[in-house]
Amino acid sequence: MSKEVGRQETKQPVTFGHAMTVAGVGIIGIIVAFWVLSSIAGIIFFFVKLAVVVVVIAAVFWLISRFRR
Repeated sequence: MSKEVGRQETKQPVTFGHAMTVAGVGIIGIIVAFWVLSSIAGIIFFFVKLAVVVVVIAAVFWLISRFRR
């Protein structure tokens, strides 16, 4: 099976519709990438907040147990 790549013989310029399609796909790709990255950052931030809350609660219980002695 040969996979020869030949040059395109027609020298047609990029049409307006093709340029708009490429721009539209690029914009949609940027929006999706931003949404995915912000979701990942939101999940990470949620777990960081959860860890801070757990540490603060543990610290309060530790201080209470220290003062009871």
